[in-house]
Amino acid sequence: MNKIGLIISFFFAAVTSVHAQNNTSPYSILGIGDIESSYFDRASGMANTGMSLSSNRFLYHSNPASYSNLDDHWFHAEVSLRFKYSAYTGNSLSQYGNNTATDLQAKKVALAIKIKKRWVSSIGLLPYSSSNYSFYAPKTVLGTPYSTNAYYEGSGGINQIYFANSFAINKNLSIGVHSAFLFGNMQQKETISTGIIDSTLVTTKNTYYNNPYFKFGLQYHKKVSPKLKLGFGATGSFQTKLRSTQSLLVEQGLTAVYTNNFYTTNFYKLPYTYGTGLSAVLKDKFTFATDYSHQSWSYLNYTGVGYTLTNSDRYSVGFEFSKKVKYRDFVFEKYYLQSGLFYNNSYVILNTQQINDIGGSIGAGFNSLKGLSLMSALEFGRRGTISNGLVKENYIQFTIGISYRDFWFTKTKRYD
Repeated sequence: MNKIGLIISFFFAAVTSVHAQNNTSPYSILGIGDIESSYFDRASGMANTGMSLSSNRFLYHSNPASYSNLDDHWFHAEVSLRFKYSAYTGNSLSQYGNNTATDLQAKKVALAIKIKKRWVSSIGLLPYSSSNYSFYAPKTVLGTPYSTNAYYEGSGGINQIYFANSFAINKNLSIGVHSAFLFGNMQQKETISTGIIDSTLVTTKNTYYNNPYFKFGLQYHKKVSPKLKLGFGATGSFQTKLRSTQSLLVEQGLTAVYTNNFYTTNFYKLPYTYGTGLSAVLKDKFTFATDYSHQSWSYLNYTGVGYTLTNSDRYSVGFEFSKKVKYRDFVFEKYYLQSGLFYNNSYVILNTQQINDIGGSIGAGFNSLKGLSLMSALEFGRRGTISNGLVKENYIQFTIGISYRDFWFTKTKRYD
């Protein structure tokens, strides 16, 4: 138990000690920012295609029903970090500035315990969305024919602390519920420098979000022959109201000319979602999987200057090869190799263009006999377009995760 306590402390210390650097995401100014499509788990190298997958050793977060397949009497812990490099192109960008960005963040910490033979509980911290941008744009001074350059920057995001439970109904069917508390802060800052005014004018808006969130999952696996196992997964969530409170601060030079900590109080609605996945495992070595997920934003009727929110769909396929060896009386996985492809039409339409994201991934993982595992994935993609004055982002991101497991409530010394 002391060892487990130290491991938990280490994992949470890792998450809180790594922060964002300077990655800029221009489209995250809209809505609630960029909604995270990765769960930073074993499915990362398969283009995050994990809705129908489960494991006795690893956590698949896209479907809470998957946890019930974890081995009996084991405690599981995972932490993940991601490095991202982005390069931006577009006619609206300066030809003389640095149009690249990098970022390093701790993204996930998760713990899971098999409480009973058919019941697994998991807790953790995952990102839900993020916002980070900076750009110059002209601004017309209200009531005058004058305009000036304004500098806009934003940061923040929404996170989720979750508590999930998964139950095996029988050897083939399992269900799960992901109960989370969403919370976060997004800051928007507008700076007008001296020129038509005597001193710098800075307007800062902070929007604070919070509320519970629930997602439900189901998985069904069936061994149809000695060499073939098929899987089906499905998830869904209802519409969720995020409570939002906005503060406003206006500063001219070093003087605060207006302050209001409760400028507005409102609700921001998240849409209902659903997803399905299929998988086939051949000879306990080759895994083929495909996922589809949908977010229904259109009926919420969110619109703004030049943009509107619309339905979002994501498609992905993934492949995995697992190298297993027989060790004593059981089969042990030494390593795995992965690849995947994805396409995502996001929930944002800007200047009549829906912002799309397309790319692929490769991944690999290695396991030790003493409970430690290493997961890694490299994802590359393209988001957006240069049409209609927009910006195209080409990015590469590298995810690395560490998984540890040990016996829960036992003094017996064994290896897996």
